[in-house]
Amino acid sequence: MKSVKDRLNLIQIPSDVLITLELYVDIQSLRLCSIFLSKLHYFRSLNKQGSLEYVKNFNFRLRFPSNRISLQLIDCNEIQDVSMLNGVHTLHLSYCDRIKDVSMVGEVHTLFLASCQGITDVSMLGRVHTLDLSYCQGVTDVSMLGGVHNLYLGGCNGITDVSMLGGVHRLNLDGCQGIRDVSMLGGVHTLNLGGCNGITDVSMLGRVHSLNLVGCEGISDVSMLGGVHTLYLSCCRAITDISMLGRVHTLDLSSCQGITDVSMLGGVHTLSLSHCPGITDVSMLGGVHTLILSYCTGITDVSMLGGLHTLDLWGCKGIDVSMLGGVHTLRYRK
Repeated sequence: MKSVKDRLNLIQIPSDVLITLELYVDIQSLRLCSIFLSKLHYFRSLNKQGSLEYVKNFNFRLRFPSNRISLQLIDCNEIQDVSMLNGVHTLHLSYCDRIKDVSMVGEVHTLFLASCQGITDVSMLGRVHTLDLSYCQGVTDVSMLGGVHNLYLGGCNGITDVSMLGGVHRLNLDGCQGIRDVSMLGGVHTLNLGGCNGITDVSMLGRVHSLNLVGCEGISDVSMLGGVHTLYLSCCRAITDISMLGRVHTLDLSSCQGITDVSMLGGVHTLSLSHCPGITDVSMLGGVHTLILSYCTGITDVSMLGGLHTLDLWGCKGIDVSMLGGVHTLRYRK
């Protein structure tokens, strides 16, 4: 059997990257998922079988430039100790269920820990630039993560308090059913609250640039969201009044079946109203650039929409499209 040194000699490693591996297990049982280096040079395995399942105890000593190294160990369920991986730039440890202590990887730039069910304490990860903790059900306290730039917490149902995350640039809380109060998140640039049915008050989110509230059935008042650039309100069935949203650039109101009056939305650039059967009058939407009206079965007259760039009327029956010759892209089937 070839030595570890001989095996490493077969690997394409850039000349400016030096990796020393100190292995504390028998080489036969070591199966390394993948290590990606600069310029996508990589090797997949250090054992002759080439299997990609288990990594046990190991120690990586990374000599400069460690900030160019990405280590991917997804679904390596035997990994427990990651304390020696703090010098890695991008570290993928998603689905590694036996990892419990991540206190020593707080200097990693980009850290993926999605579905690591053993993790409960993330208080030392506040300096990570991009952090994915999606579906980490053991995580409840995120008060120390306000300094993270991109933070993904989707599906973490144990989280209830997000008041300290107002400084995050991109925040994903999709499906976090325990969240009720989002009043302190008005400074977030891109905010995903889709499926957070416990939220009822979004009045403090008017300065968010991109806001996703898809499926938030507890929301009824969106009058304070007129300053949002991109707003997703699909399947928010309690919403009826959208008169204050005329300045939104991109607005998705698909499947908001309580909406009937869209006369104030003529200034929206991209507007989706698909599956809104209560809408009958679209005469004031002639200034919209891209308008999606698919399956709006209440609409019969589209004669005022001839100046649109893109118009989707799929599923709208009995419509006369003879006046739409000026539309650049028209989607319609008789």
